[in-house]
Amino acid sequence: MEFEWAMKIESVTIKKARKTMSVRDAYVDRGLVEGGHSALPDIDVDYASDRRQEIKEYLEERYNVGGAQRVFSAGTFSTMKLKAVVKDVARVHRLPHSLVNYITAIFDDNTDWTGLFRLAAVNKKVKRFVQDYPQVIEDIRTIMGQPRAASIHASAIIVTPAARDGQPVECYDFLPIRKMDGLLVSEFDGYTVDEIGLLKEDVLATKELAKLSAVIGIVNRIYGKEYTIERITHDELADEKTYRLLAQGYTQNVFQFASRGITRFLMDLRPDCIEDLIAANALYRPATLEIGATDDYVRYKRGEVAPVYNFGTYEATKNTYGIMCYQEQFMQIAHTLGGFDLGKTDYLRKAIGKKKADLMASLKEDFIRGAEGNGCPDYEAEEIWHKIETAGKYSFNRSHAAAYALTAFCGAWLKANYPTAFYTVALQWADDKDIPALMSEMEQCSDARIVPPDVNVSRSKFFTDYTTNEIYWSLTRIKMIGVKTVDYIVGERERGGEYASVENFIHRIFRYKLKKYAYWDDPDNSDEAVRVPVNALHVKHLILSGCFDRVEGIKAVTERYGLLERAAKELGFCWEKKSSRRR
Repeated sequence: MEFEWAMKIESVTIKKARKTMSVRDAYVDRGLVEGGHSALPDIDVDYASDRRQEIKEYLEERYNVGGAQRVFSAGTFSTMKLKAVVKDVARVHRLPHSLVNYITAIFDDNTDWTGLFRLAAVNKKVKRFVQDYPQVIEDIRTIMGQPRAASIHASAIIVTPAARDGQPVECYDFLPIRKMDGLLVSEFDGYTVDEIGLLKEDVLATKELAKLSAVIGIVNRIYGKEYTIERITHDELADEKTYRLLAQGYTQNVFQFASRGITRFLMDLRPDCIEDLIAANALYRPATLEIGATDDYVRYKRGEVAPVYNFGTYEATKNTYGIMCYQEQFMQIAHTLGGFDLGKTDYLRKAIGKKKADLMASLKEDFIRGAEGNGCPDYEAEEIWHKIETAGKYSFNRSHAAAYALTAFCGAWLKANYPTAFYTVALQWADDKDIPALMSEMEQCSDARIVPPDVNVSRSKFFTDYTTNEIYWSLTRIKMIGVKTVDYIVGERERGGEYASVENFIHRIFRYKLKKYAYWDDPDNSDEAVRVPVNALHVKHLILSGCFDRVEGIKAVTERYGLLERAAKELGFCWEKKSSRRR
């Protein structure tokens, strides 16, 4: 009932707003100045993934003052899709399950109401289903697209004003709120929250920032530096070593630049300044690749072709060789050449982003008229407008691209100047499938080396000896070895010192579990009741992975077979060699 009530309230609120106010009047009434932005700004801020909760707690502490509730999360809704609706409605009408499952298996996940009849026109089974069960089809029409389930938006947080009309208010005074899993959540989704005039902030968690912080922490601790992300991106932007590393294609684990396609683009581009990285981040998008903008940028950058600038667009596009890469560029052109005020340029951005053809048509006339008034020939004004329309399909926000490029530069700078620390953190965060590529690149562009695991050195994560630049393989990355097993082995090593041999290892790990030891089964020893998360199979995998090579002086992989025999004997197993049979 609460959910249905909220949806009715939402529908009535939006309909009233649309009937009684124009779009511009609606925004003015919400406190925006006429001639200003067409809508409230989007606030998207990326935080380190391991500290996002701190930000949410800060917002609650900062704005939930005096017991007032002003901070809450935006809700989100999953809607009824065709497959689910057909199954639900067919169940009510008691249709055979076999028939319903057969028909729904034909549908794509994104098939809509129109797509159903298009499919019926070419598929006899679907056509017969539509004709045999018209009431089912009619019921489907009214249900499709309706909210099915409510949940919490992954990142959107809203802070409501402290007062309205001079009176203190809380979030409950602006929109319906429910409690879900102990959190306050709006009954409206994020888009509707924008429409009723509340400011939504996306508090996003980015693991790249957490990784960079970890690398910088290691560099400051090991090498005695005082680096921060801000300092690196402010003082080190002219570092040639970093740009050379990217131009050579060593981009593994560099934010935004790690994929094969953009790595090839960087190798062709040969970046030598931060502007090139910003442009590369904005240009490497599906639409730009289709129209060949990336190839044009590379030719202009290398000097193979002279860039061409349209009338009045030089200042806006001089850093990108006449190519419109960013939203800010066509907004600047519309403002300086077309004579648009700042509010109108924001309408242009919104019209292009939302693909509003009617609004674009009206703005086109205003632009061409303004450009001609500023001395631009009519044919060139038409050409510039066409470029603006084309650019609007792929253009990227420059501030967004710049933030991404600076983050990428910071990672590349750390890789170029402190590769051992960089690769240590990269390996700790990497999936198993990504590790071979990292190891291959590491050997080509740095002095860092991965060495086999060592039972007296390795830990649950990759561990590095910075005096030798050796990165010891993580014990948890060995097959069948889990975190609890590693914690127990490392804990015993920290208590009793390094393991002297494989027998010493088994004696210390299993001392209360093997009957061969004299002090086993002591009723007064509480340690005997502790479960040991290590078994014989773990010992086998530790030996085969090379954990005992250094302590036992093993020089060849084949010598590990003798260690297996000794370990089996110490564990009480009977080790028998398999005899080969001749046929």
